[in-house]
Amino acid sequence: MRLFSYLSVAVLLVSGIVLTAYSPDLLSMVIVGFMCMITLAGCIYGLLPTISFTGGLLNGQNSIRKASGTEGSSAWVAALRIERFFQQKRLDKLFGEYREKVQHQRETGQIVSDIDEVLNEDVLALYTWRGVIAQIPGTLTGLGILGTFVGLLLGLRNISFVTVEAALGSVQSILAGIDTAFYTSIAGVILSILFNIINNVLRNIMNRETGLFLEEFHKTVIPTTDEQARYSSRREVRQILELLDRLPKNTGNGALTGEAMRGNGGNERVLMPQILDGLRKNEFTFFLQPRYELNTRKVIGAEALVRWNHPVLGVVSPAVFIPVLESNGYITKLDQYIWEEVCKTIRVWIDEGVRPMPITVNVTKTDILAIDVAEFFSGMLKKYRIPPKYLDIDISRTAYLETHDVLSETVAQLQQMGFRVVLDGFDGNYMELSALGDIGTDVLKLDLCSAEMQNRTNALPGIFVQARTLRLNLLAEGIESAEQLNVLRKAGCTEGQGYFFSRPLSVDEFAKILKVGRAG
Repeated sequence: MRLFSYLSVAVLLVSGIVLTAYSPDLLSMVIVGFMCMITLAGCIYGLLPTISFTGGLLNGQNSIRKASGTEGSSAWVAALRIERFFQQKRLDKLFGEYREKVQHQRETGQIVSDIDEVLNEDVLALYTWRGVIAQIPGTLTGLGILGTFVGLLLGLRNISFVTVEAALGSVQSILAGIDTAFYTSIAGVILSILFNIINNVLRNIMNRETGLFLEEFHKTVIPTTDEQARYSSRREVRQILELLDRLPKNTGNGALTGEAMRGNGGNERVLMPQILDGLRKNEFTFFLQPRYELNTRKVIGAEALVRWNHPVLGVVSPAVFIPVLESNGYITKLDQYIWEEVCKTIRVWIDEGVRPMPITVNVTKTDILAIDVAEFFSGMLKKYRIPPKYLDIDISRTAYLETHDVLSETVAQLQQMGFRVVLDGFDGNYMELSALGDIGTDVLKLDLCSAEMQNRTNALPGIFVQARTLRLNLLAEGIESAEQLNVLRKAGCTEGQGYFFSRPLSVDEFAKILKVGRAG
């Protein structure tokens, strides 16, 4: 393939040299020579880099196969260890930037970015001057036409029929002008056609290899969102257990010995006393991840995400303590505490003269079965005197599917009180929801980080078309890239949240947004 590409460029350049060499006169040679210079510039800045990138992408596919065949480590880890992944300077630099970014994301427990954020057709188009190179065929044709006019003008410049000799000279001048006009026009057309064909073929080959590389990288190398979440959770739990094991054992903090941690249920036996102690001491709080109007990028709300401010460990991710609370039946106690803290915060904002934005709180299956959720929130409205429009209720997809009969009445009661009820964790499967009957909630929240939506950005338009057909409102969460944002906008999505816009903010940081009316 690479040999064919270089031969194509060679044919183009040789054609230009031959056309210049066989020019009938100096003027034609100057015009055709200028065409050759433009063609050479197009080869240097457009065609040759395109060939180089194509070769690099082929090398990248070989590196993926090499990484997937490495024993003793995952394809993801093996791929990140390959120094010259593409064996192409520019692509290796882009991959190096991607490597540094994802390593930082893994260290901080974030979902890693997709490689097509740094390597895609648009990026390669910039480095191969696609927009400029695409103008070259038209420029060559235009120079040929210009040569035609110049040749004809020069041929007609000194026409004279006063004498026979003058008439013959005029005829020769006209013929010479026609010769120049015809030759430059034909040369421009030939170079234009050759350049256009070769450029299109080489770019289509590069785009094909880009698509094949990205597809293979997604399938073989990059871990799914669920795999990344499990890895992050295991790593953070391990680090916290190690820190807890170093704490003094006689201070009443509930830390156990290393032997206890290594036993069955060791994680829970170490963490549960710490969690209960944290609940008593009000160590649990919430952060707010802003929700945006996608077209204007204005903040229009936020989702409350629980965090644990441990006095020794610092801010602890919910991936560490939520599973422990769920398995021990304490999750509803924590949820009620967070719900009330959110209501308190909204009341404080109102009392300070700050106009609140709707805050979303999460309700789980355990909450639905354990307590009367509608009655609890009704009590919160009365206790803190807040309008229901400032509180959105997120019902988890699991709760919807597994407690639908009980949930239907709860949703109706919440809506009657004025709350907006959102079905959280939607994965695009309308059949699964409609099989239970009327969906009932006001909004579906499409989770772009779910396993079902992993690498399915191209499916988003169809999901939103179906939503409009069913008269359902959709918003999106887990927006991680500009590509997802653009597709969502085109699909008609107006609300969304994700790390592409903002990380979760502290209450004080979000309050600043409310006061200035924009994200800082």
